[in-house]
Amino acid sequence: MSLFLMTRCKTLYFISWLLLVSAGLALPALAQTSSYSETQLIQRAEQSIREIKTLKANFLQISSDGSVGEGILYFRRPTQLRLEYTKPETLTLVTSRVWLYVDDKVAKSVQAIPLGQTPLSLLLRKEVSFRSEDFKTSAVEQDGIAIISMVKQDGDAAGQLDLEFDTDSWQLRRWVITDLLGVETIVTLQNPVYGQVLANKLFGVPSYFQNADN
Repeated sequence: MSLFLMTRCKTLYFISWLLLVSAGLALPALAQTSSYSETQLIQRAEQSIREIKTLKANFLQISSDGSVGEGILYFRRPTQLRLEYTKPETLTLVTSRVWLYVDDKVAKSVQAIPLGQTPLSLLLRKEVSFRSEDFKTSAVEQDGIAIISMVKQDGDAAGQLDLEFDTDSWQLRRWVITDLLGVETIVTLQNPVYGQVLANKLFGVPSYFQNADN
């Protein structure tokens, strides 16, 4: 896989994780106290994920290496995710129960990667958890902002993911991804819509991919 596609696949993993979190954060606030324990912070985020049905949102992706991407994300729990880049316009990533499809629209080629061989397999399942043997999770609260950090030491998606939440509204403020090379990527959701019916065709693969197994 090219470096470009590898970067986009890794970004898809982190974006999907973050979007799953953000989609469910409009839950009633817990009783306001001076602080939450680390366990409460993590459980709150996990609870929000389980409330999701569908999500559609625009996204803006800015990296410290100078790259910028934007597009539209479609998500239907538990296994269907589509990340459609509008800038650059050449790439779409789609998941099914079994595969991650990387669609290069210019070359009219699709690469199918077993979902179980990607970090996405941790997220695209019914019971999602921020706690795993594959990564280390910690959480702190500072001045009304909850910061949940997930660190993966090795593998294709090694790096750190920091989520920032406003503990008054429990809405996601932003997230920062740092890879092993120190490159930071900030991803922002825009105009999110939850609970909207999403067409099945959004999660299909192009007709020029002959061996699709959804």
